[in-house]
Amino acid sequence: MLRIVCCCGVLARALPALALAMLLPSVTLADGMVIPRANMPRAKAKYEGSLEERAQEAIIIFHGSDKPGKATEDLILKITVEGSADDFAWVIPFCKEPRVKKADAALFKELHDYVHYRLEPKPEKEKAMGGMGGIGVMGGRRKDVTVLSRKVVGSYDVAVVRENTPGRLNGWLADEGYRRIEDGDDVIEFYRAKGYVFACIKVSDAKLKTNTPADLHPLRFRFTTGGRDGIYFPMKMTGLQKEPFDVNLYVFYRFWLNDKLNQYGYENHGFRRRYRDWDTARCKPNGGKNWTYPLGDPFLRPAADKVPKVAKLLRDLRPGKRYYLTNIWADKLDPAKVRKWDDDLWLFPYYTDRKRVPYDARKDGPAFRLSRRSD
Repeated sequence: MLRIVCCCGVLARALPALALAMLLPSVTLADGMVIPRANMPRAKAKYEGSLEERAQEAIIIFHGSDKPGKATEDLILKITVEGSADDFAWVIPFCKEPRVKKADAALFKELHDYVHYRLEPKPEKEKAMGGMGGIGVMGGRRKDVTVLSRKVVGSYDVAVVRENTPGRLNGWLADEGYRRIEDGDDVIEFYRAKGYVFACIKVSDAKLKTNTPADLHPLRFRFTTGGRDGIYFPMKMTGLQKEPFDVNLYVFYRFWLNDKLNQYGYENHGFRRRYRDWDTARCKPNGGKNWTYPLGDPFLRPAADKVPKVAKLLRDLRPGKRYYLTNIWADKLDPAKVRKWDDDLWLFPYYTDRKRVPYDARKDGPAFRLSRRSD
């Protein structure tokens, strides 16, 4: 389950390691932040309770590119909200303006079952061989905040905005009837200075009950990362919340991901691998898996009946493309430490040369800040 505080990057709890075979536990997310309405129309008084993300899961489908700035990513976010406010906003930072669509929550159940199946002991298992709308402005803030697009997606009203003047996003949120993001100016400025945009998502039909989590249908965001080989996941805004959080990510990519080869591995950010696809004697080495048609893949065929919706989504997005699925997770991340990260979470290919710097972590790349890490 998930709890969320929604506004540009705060979410964060995923599955503990021992809970893989069970129902998803309560977790805190790391993709944005949730904020309540300042003065809800149906309420007699201002909202005074707590509202935070307590868990988040995400599915990432990444397609790198040989050309700078052409890599594309589909980010599917699923949240569970807990609190006492019926109306709230969810704000998520993106490298470039995303296109937004409704997604099916069943995708997460299928991937959970698939990973569980793969991790079950099987004597016969083979060993691995190695290897949106029109452009406009809102609230008279024509120069301070630009609304790039606005549309209704399922239960959400999604506005993609760009903050042009430091400190003005909070004013725009106030104009929209939501509380300001307290003590978050440094994080908002971090994204504004990088030229990022914010997906501001209104939710008005969650019907929240105190201490009772509410599941909301997932959203799929498609955007360009501004780079070539870096997979983006927003994390720094999660540092604005108070409680430790967990994150659970299912990543589809043509190659394995760098875990601990060097400073660019995800283990440096407190993430661990729960599962990844591997090559068997019947597979083409380093060839990826035919996730768009699992029945035609020797590795996926035994589990094809577990992932029909996942296969259809990948087939609709990129027919014939091949991927390795990697499931990584982190638990009890300290928000204060995440806030101090040099950048968000960036995932990179498993380059066998430990000295190689990923393209996107080089000068002028979107993840260049990571190259300056001293730890």
